[in-house]
Amino acid sequence: MNTDLLLAELNRFLMNDQSSIEEQLQVLIRLIVFLWAIHGVNWGFAGGGFNWVLGNHPRQLWSLPGIVSCHFLHGVRERVGGRKNNSHIVGNTMAVAVLGGLVVLQGVNLFVVVSIASGLISGLGTWLFGRENSYHVGYSGVIFGYFGFLLVYGFLTGNFVAMGLAILAWLRYGYLLPSILPLRDGLSWEGHLFGFIGGVAIAYLIATLRLMNGIN
Repeated sequence: MNTDLLLAELNRFLMNDQSSIEEQLQVLIRLIVFLWAIHGVNWGFAGGGFNWVLGNHPRQLWSLPGIVSCHFLHGVRERVGGRKNNSHIVGNTMAVAVLGGLVVLQGVNLFVVVSIASGLISGLGTWLFGRENSYHVGYSGVIFGYFGFLLVYGFLTGNFVAMGLAILAWLRYGYLLPSILPLRDGLSWEGHLFGFIGGVAIAYLIATLRLMNGIN
């Protein structure tokens, strides 16, 4: 399948989106429930073992599936007294609800494309260029893809609604942008960086396709 055919199929997929707000919210809720279900099984029955087996271990051939699976896993921290701290998945849930919500309101099909593109580029970039002797888990790479997409898509297309969503995204989560840089230990900045790049790249591609069709 050549590039032109792939772009034509992508364009057709995006153009055929007639999803309602109710359907868009259902997709977002199902994603959040799915993330929490995996988290419950991982830490309730496997003691977090999925994170090592299915996490993203840079440049380890056995960890190639982790390029995809790592996004659906989250860590926990031990509190005093042995209680689990679920701040990792709680923070990502909030970000998915806000940033993912701003993306899905522009169409379910668009949300699917942005999610897949951001996840693949984040995962592959981390696998290729991540730190030695590390492993990466969490949906934040995809979340930064949503963020990158939102920040540039509206301005590329000239769509005022999308521009407004970009401003909302920046006002709520702009402070997180420095975390695409190696400024803090224990943070998967590589996943954030490549997810953000993936979001910007897919925003440019989709905006180009829509402008070619005379749509903004």
